[in-house]
Amino acid sequence: MKVLLAVRSLSIGGTERQVVALARALTAENCDVHIALIATGGGLESEIRDDTQIDIHVLGGSGLSRFGSIRRLVKHQQYDAVYGFLPNMNLLLLGTRLIRHRPLIAWGVRSSNLDLIQYGSRVKWAMRLEKWLSGLSDRIITNSQAALEEYRQKGYPYSKLTHIPNAIDVDRFKPDPSVSNPVRNELGLSDDTPLIGLFARLHPMKDHLTFLRAAKILVGKSPETRFICAGGASGEYSTYERRIRANATELGLDNHVLWLGPRSDPERLIAACNITTLTSDSGEGFPNSVAESMACAIPVVSTDVGDAAAIIGDTGKVVLPQGPQALADAWEAMLALPAGELRSLGQQARNSIIERYSPAKVAARTIQALGDRRGIGT
Repeated sequence: MKVLLAVRSLSIGGTERQVVALARALTAENCDVHIALIATGGGLESEIRDDTQIDIHVLGGSGLSRFGSIRRLVKHQQYDAVYGFLPNMNLLLLGTRLIRHRPLIAWGVRSSNLDLIQYGSRVKWAMRLEKWLSGLSDRIITNSQAALEEYRQKGYPYSKLTHIPNAIDVDRFKPDPSVSNPVRNELGLSDDTPLIGLFARLHPMKDHLTFLRAAKILVGKSPETRFICAGGASGEYSTYERRIRANATELGLDNHVLWLGPRSDPERLIAACNITTLTSDSGEGFPNSVAESMACAIPVVSTDVGDAAAIIGDTGKVVLPQGPQALADAWEAMLALPAGELRSLGQQARNSIIERYSPAKVAARTIQALGDRRGIGT
């Protein structure tokens, strides 16, 4: 099967990292995989360019002219299936519908329960158009069960919806005790400092304010605790980033919270943590940071968003969103566990990720979804 994965860029982010993981998994299953981008220079792009088996294509033009670019590319390459990620790229793939012997058009839905108040007008219009035009796609693939149920209720074509979870690279995200000390040395932390990691871009849906308020509560009881925040902010959210950092200062957390910005080595940072956390209040589908931490055998405390609770099971703790006290209490309870029990939970977490979300399993399900052309015209 010859497949085109279409994503705006390969900047550092959950969706983008998932495209890289899926491209490699499909390649391992003997698919001919190509990736189409609008913007180049993303932090994950080198990982693909180093892989000579995966071709990258940059779509020229702007606005409506990109429909011509994607149409020419698909017509020339003769893909069996094209698979978009996020609304703008999903809509762009509709430019291939008029090609004779066209490919199967799959849309990727990566979120659930979005709070559109947190987004600009462009995103809102893209979401509306995606719903109105969803009948023109052939497959709509959600990465979470939560999104599958939500989009069915919203009126997306029931027969076209299917759920395929994210693939987790368990060879990259794995226990590695050898990196904990070096990373902690880089951060200026001792080996016995309690360390909690938050791996999330700086965006309102990630609810960093609740994270900071919970950190303030825990630090009041355990002043030695430290937190790392890995994730960047796009230009449109630079004001939000400044406000959140100011909130940390106002809460007296400058010596407790380390802002690391976007990182290409999350597996090293995760391995240095005692636990990791997700504090989102909306928008999550399949939260990669939760599953990747578990794959590293690091237990997770998460808010109950998207499929987080289903992913974690009984290997961590789940609390309601926007509750700093409950979040701080859950962190405290996890950190209070004996070291052996925490390691045991971590190993159980890793085993569950391997069993459910291995790249080979996810690739097989994706190939099945993209290869089923019943009811697809030419």
